[in-house]
Amino acid sequence: MLSLTVHVALLLFAAHSALAIEDGLLVNGDFEAPPTAGFASTSEGLGLGDGPTTIPGWQTNGTVELVSAGQQQGAMILIIPGGTHAVRLGNDAQISQDLKVEKGSVYALTFSAARTCAQLESLNISVGPAQASSAVDLQTVYTDQGWDSYAWAFEAQEEDVKLMIKNPGMEEDPTCGPIIDDVAVKKMFVPDKVKDNAVLNGDFEEGPWVFRNESLGVLLPTNLDEDSTPLPGWIVESNRAVRYVDSNHFDVPQEKRAIELLSGKEGIISQMVDTTPKKDYTLSFSMGQGGDKCKEPLAVMAFAGDQAQNFHYMPDSNSTFQRASLNFTAKAERTRIAFYSVYYNTRSDHMSSLCGPVLDDVRVWGASRSFRMKVGVLSLGMWVVVLGLIFG
Repeated sequence: MLSLTVHVALLLFAAHSALAIEDGLLVNGDFEAPPTAGFASTSEGLGLGDGPTTIPGWQTNGTVELVSAGQQQGAMILIIPGGTHAVRLGNDAQISQDLKVEKGSVYALTFSAARTCAQLESLNISVGPAQASSAVDLQTVYTDQGWDSYAWAFEAQEEDVKLMIKNPGMEEDPTCGPIIDDVAVKKMFVPDKVKDNAVLNGDFEEGPWVFRNESLGVLLPTNLDEDSTPLPGWIVESNRAVRYVDSNHFDVPQEKRAIELLSGKEGIISQMVDTTPKKDYTLSFSMGQGGDKCKEPLAVMAFAGDQAQNFHYMPDSNSTFQRASLNFTAKAERTRIAFYSVYYNTRSDHMSSLCGPVLDDVRVWGASRSFRMKVGVLSLGMWVVVLGLIFG
């Protein structure tokens, strides 16, 4: 039998562990844990007004409704991204959860959201007290499923923070508002730079949490903060999102993760890489078809400093991907590299689903002086041979 002291110590340890955040779904992040009164059995759902912890694991403020799969609102059937339950946020309504995090670390939040009857839907995502906040636009639905998954990142300024997801809308119908489901978190790690590659996280292996059954990928909305990004090393500097995809549901050139470029020049990812002024470099990358029936032609516009070039994907029976490269001379100690899709592509089986070329294995390396000398000598030797053939 355990002594009282040991028993108390174990209880304290368990309580502390319960508060510690881990990668994956938050406490009742899928909203499948039943409330005290149980799930509503009617088609009207279970309305939850003001009051703390009405939904297990969450605090609510305003008109927050627990909705179920198949539930109707007028002639509209509400879309539940995953499982059978989710929450809908009415006008100025909010859900929140207290998290224990590691101070100074960056965390990526993944969540699914679906529109309902509001005209201009968006979400305010924030971490308090007064640490980080951002608006996520839900106006564009990128798939025919009626919902998308999104990622957002924050740097923890304290060990105890409050995650808040709020609907800032003020619709005529106060119950109109976005549906939220599958809220997860992942601690970000900045990967080490690979030898002979100035690009950080060029293989996109470090990124937000992706559920095993997440067949649609995760959207990365506009994020101009290099220090707090769900895709370490990269920022999304346009007004449309790019898609983070995995090898379980998409064709990926190497390893497990890649980026699908969406919405033409409205979906741009970029990175500032360290370079030496006046030194010659090569930017190379893999591009191609992600296996999601994206209609061709597919093309990527690549930027490196003051150089830009578009690359068209040429289908090959042996591979769905190809390598492309762009040479440039650095003008400064940091050089911007960037990519976007040349075209606005949709899937051949669902014209309303946006897609595009898949990007992976991005590299920037510089040619050494000895290498350039060898190339010069080789070129001179070839000219000597050519001249000998002409005049010999």
